[in-house]
Amino acid sequence: MAADDPQASAQPADGDPQQSRRVRTSKPKVKTGCSNCKKRRIKCDEKRPACSQCVRSKKDCTGYPPPARLSSLVKIQPRPLANPASSVSRGARELQIKQKPLPGMTQGTLTPPQSPPEIALLYQRPSIMTFNNHEGLYFQLFREHTANELSGFFDSSFWTRSVLQECHSQEAVRYAVVALGALYKTLEKMSESPPGSPGTAYDPTDNISRHWEVAFKNYSYALKTMVTSTSQDTASQKTSLMATVLLACFDSFIGDHKQAIVQIQSGLGLLEKLREERRRAFLPRPEEPVDQDLIQMFTRLAIQAKSYDMAFHFPQPYVIRLTQSADGTSSTEGGSPVSTTSPIIPDTFTSLREARQAWDALCERMMRFTETMFSYTQGSSPMGILPESLKQYGLSFKGQIEAWAVAFEPILTTRTAPARTSQEKTGIAVLKMNQMMGQILFLMTFSDSEARFDAFNAYFQAIVSLATEVIGDEERRAAAKRCPDERLCHHASHADSPGTTDYTARHIKPSFSADLGIIPPLFVVATKCRERRIRRAAIQLLGSSSRREGMWDSELSARIGTYIASVEEEDDTAVRLERSMSDAASPYPGSTGSPDSWRHGSIDSSAHASLGPGGNARWGSRSEGMGGVGLGDEDLGPIPEERRIMVRAVEFDLRERTATLRCGSRNLIPGMPDQRARVTNLSW
Repeated sequence: MAADDPQASAQPADGDPQQSRRVRTSKPKVKTGCSNCKKRRIKCDEKRPACSQCVRSKKDCTGYPPPARLSSLVKIQPRPLANPASSVSRGARELQIKQKPLPGMTQGTLTPPQSPPEIALLYQRPSIMTFNNHEGLYFQLFREHTANELSGFFDSSFWTRSVLQECHSQEAVRYAVVALGALYKTLEKMSESPPGSPGTAYDPTDNISRHWEVAFKNYSYALKTMVTSTSQDTASQKTSLMATVLLACFDSFIGDHKQAIVQIQSGLGLLEKLREERRRAFLPRPEEPVDQDLIQMFTRLAIQAKSYDMAFHFPQPYVIRLTQSADGTSSTEGGSPVSTTSPIIPDTFTSLREARQAWDALCERMMRFTETMFSYTQGSSPMGILPESLKQYGLSFKGQIEAWAVAFEPILTTRTAPARTSQEKTGIAVLKMNQMMGQILFLMTFSDSEARFDAFNAYFQAIVSLATEVIGDEERRAAAKRCPDERLCHHASHADSPGTTDYTARHIKPSFSADLGIIPPLFVVATKCRERRIRRAAIQLLGSSSRREGMWDSELSARIGTYIASVEEEDDTAVRLERSMSDAASPYPGSTGSPDSWRHGSIDSSAHASLGPGGNARWGSRSEGMGGVGLGDEDLGPIPEERRIMVRAVEFDLRERTATLRCGSRNLIPGMPDQRARVTNLSW
């Protein structure tokens, strides 16, 4: 076996006790077992239904519940327990920051142009392209599971066909695929409940540290292959584009959103360079330089990164530009119009794929329109707000959005038909959620009043209802797979009892997808909807399971929504108390309703209420801040404009799980003091 083989370090040399000791000591220490054994500080063999220690001591074995909210501990980012791979992580990140721009790409990295060209890599790339046994397992995992997970709620031939085809001939793509497969294996191992399965043979290569190390080794190999490539032909550049997509997904997976944006910027720059070469060739009808699947992936990555910037307001250089600057010069951030054709919206869409492609193209064009308008109004209007005088220029988009909704309606109404697969059903619901979100945000681009969002309460309710349906179905499928016998289910928790607000989708494992889904629409509801019951439901759904969609993280989104709601509703308790005292003096005390009528925080407060068709999720009324007073949310009336705030900036680190949130007024002109400014630190 070659010394630089990715798995070589996992094989102890025969007859070398020192090497064997090194392998054994690298095994992560995971504290598991029943509480009796933990109290007695003895090793628990975790036999079922009772461990041997409890049987011998004639004690009642407490069983092996999952680690305290394991999915919350994972928080999507696969982070190994104490392991030697931490140096791999640091080495790979250093390489990633110091790498040269890919051939033909615009300068998009953090390194200035005069940086030294030579890069000391932690791992040298193997000289052969064939998989060894261990890498073959990761490739197989990617082919059978990871590709579908990355596709998210939509069927994507890019992941299930194009990427797999390129693995047979392109080193960079092959290494990136193995890296993603190993990363998914890391998350899978961390999500085990409990970690490790009693009764199975110990495999020194099947542990978190080993998968984590393999992931970063192959990530380094992919980068090395791209950086050292000298070929400038179309096939090589196409490989660089595809590998860039894979590496951007890897960065998003581990929570490094800044480097993910750098990767997207570089890819957009190379795509624009290839198009410019086609235009200079004076072809009668210059075609796209790469496959349509790849164009669609970059369109979606650009929309994803742009939506992230619009929500959290990133500083330079982590801003995706889709247009030229106001002075007509090319963007230095590698931006380009990804979709070169206008969306064709028929009277009725014939398939979900057709509807998705039309929406992507329309959404990208709307983002380019607003980006262009902001470049001319910067400094003269509130952040993220276009002057009302420009509204007439955007009315054509309003008509196109409505036309899209009409064409999509037949597909939406048939999503529950028996002929629909579960992926089609959820994809239809998710696409409709994103269309409603896009319509709300585009129309509100011309308004400087947060109160105007109240006109979209019906849309907010529809988004929550569709998300409820999606998560409910997902929870039902996960429960049937993980716990087919409910009597033996160990995933129950205190949060599942009626009347609590912290509902947890107990069986849904932490997940990552490369595509946007339910998180951005629910985030908009959580931060922009002031109908308390609807907003509360959106926050609960965000916190119901740990998921990451591209760069969007459910935990961060839920924390931001919770904070904004707490600020805007902080005077509700005083209002409830004042009104309850007034009611007590009334000759008809308690006329505000019976206790059952207070449960406006739940869709159905019954203990057996389901969350969506077939789901078993439920939540109850909000108990915090009620003050024991019989007043429902609708009795409080709308939140006044002077109490409403918006997100002005978020600085965060998903790997460290910390964030600094800055909020303030929507109609604030740059340079003016903000009386509603708030700053808070979040951690989870």
